[in-house]
Amino acid sequence: MSPVQAAVTAVLTQKFEVSPESIRPEATLESLDLDSLALAELALALQEELGVPVEEDEAAKHSTVGELVAALNAKRA
Repeated sequence: MSPVQAAVTAVLTQKFEVSPESIRPEATLESLDLDSLALAELALALQEELGVPVEEDEAAKHSTVGELVAALNAKRA
């Protein structure tokens, strides 16, 4: 598991109480029951955790966990 994937998983499980089994690359953020307020909180938490800006469209309802991790990995590279 990459450091970014680990950070995303940690934030989702700790801050939003998402079960670790639900956090799969193909899972959408909407399917994890994150509403628009939760998505904004997720973006802020990931910015703090990873030190990279997280755009609103990167943490959108239709985004998958895998897409979010890939976008954040690209920013850290």
